[in-house]
Amino acid sequence: MGKKKSAFLLALYTLLIALLCFICVASFNYGENGMYTFSSILDLTKKDADLGAEYGANATYNGGGYSAVYYPEGVISAETYENELAGIADEAERAKYEAKYRAYQGGTLYLEVETACDEEGAVLESFASAFASAKEMFAARVARLNVDGARVSVRDDYTVEVFLPAMMENEYYALSRLVFTGELSIRYGTSEDAATDAFSIKRGETVADYVKSVSSAAGGGTHYLAVHFTDAGREAIAKATASAGSTDSESGTSTTNYLYFYVGDTAILSLTIGEPVADDLYISGSYTGETANVTAILLDSAIQGGTNDLSFTAGDALQIPAGYGENALMWLYISYGVVFVAMMAFFFVRYRALAFAQLYTYLLFTACTLLCVWAIPFLYLSVETYVAFLFTSLMLSAGNAMTFEAARKEYALGKTYASSVKTGYKKCLWKLIDLHIVVVVFAFLVYAIALPGIQTAAFVMGLTAVFSGLGVLLFNRFTWAMMAALSKKSGKLGNFKREEIEDE
Repeated sequence: MGKKKSAFLLALYTLLIALLCFICVASFNYGENGMYTFSSILDLTKKDADLGAEYGANATYNGGGYSAVYYPEGVISAETYENELAGIADEAERAKYEAKYRAYQGGTLYLEVETACDEEGAVLESFASAFASAKEMFAARVARLNVDGARVSVRDDYTVEVFLPAMMENEYYALSRLVFTGELSIRYGTSEDAATDAFSIKRGETVADYVKSVSSAAGGGTHYLAVHFTDAGREAIAKATASAGSTDSESGTSTTNYLYFYVGDTAILSLTIGEPVADDLYISGSYTGETANVTAILLDSAIQGGTNDLSFTAGDALQIPAGYGENALMWLYISYGVVFVAMMAFFFVRYRALAFAQLYTYLLFTACTLLCVWAIPFLYLSVETYVAFLFTSLMLSAGNAMTFEAARKEYALGKTYASSVKTGYKKCLWKLIDLHIVVVVFAFLVYAIALPGIQTAAFVMGLTAVFSGLGVLLFNRFTWAMMAALSKKSGKLGNFKREEIEDE
């Protein structure tokens, strides 16, 4: 490679690296009085709920998440019990209210007699069984959200707590929808009060005989729900909606008809019907990807619901602080800076100017990783993904150091610089390829198995292992070749020295 061509390519490469670094980490205000804000890719990247910090265009806190406690029918909180009791002035009514409930766990909860417990306060077996089933239903719904950090737990034995991380955009929507229980029903009519069951489900049948599934999808930038009917369901819904779009013979005006989707006794959504429904339904609206997914999960899970399912009431949603503290993100950045400085200090001390090849490769590796984590919807910055990134960045650095050392040994034996580099790479090639293939395969296998809590980190490890392989075997050598072409004494470029042989 000629000197002019090498100088031009190296300058172009330097500008590319500088531009990527600027886009990835630089955030600033501009315009009159700082009216506008340029947010870096790092600022815009989603963060794990356990990483507290102020970031983003408005520097809003985005650590932690939101939690809601769901109370089943027959169970109320101590606060509710005390507030309602305090509002009853009549002594007879107070006594009647007190007799209706029994304190549970020292007054943490109050259970309704005959609904959740007997006269002695012992929990009814039927209630305990129904609560256990409901808890599993909530856990299944939250699992289908596919959001790392989301969790379901039991509090005080008979309430369900759902936590959703702040990385979601519609946590409150999800928390308000997940609480509904019961069987899915679809009703048709001119108004909600006049609507009747569209399927006329017979004894021995359930709504699952008419509705196969409800899913969410996107197309043309629009998110929507897809309601899939069975053959019997298509026939029933077509018959039920046959009057849609008809005109009143006396007034000459068309009648507006609606389909109402219920979960238990709660109307979840309504749909205006202008003509008979003869096939699967596709329902769009003001849905985002998250809200469409949450609604689809609710309706789909309700296909297997029952008329005797416990109903729940959601308590207030509370903001839960970041698990690692409010400054966790800052310490993550500091630790990266320490690792980066230590790594580059080693390379500059040992390989002098050749360390710039490592610097360029490492910065490109980091920028590509950050761009992917920002652009791929299910990826986000967390302690786990950061550790995965550090592991593969160590692979990259070790791979570059291995090639430098191999070339250095060849040069010490008396070979030319070009021959030393070529031979050094040749000796390391398959070791580096094998190492990266093993890590990539392992990481994506873990991702495919979907082990809870590490799925995202596994994907990041697999992705960055690919970047590491490209960095070591392609970009590092490319940078090295350009620098060598511009160096007057190639040996000094990497602090390479010949072995001195003493005459006997």
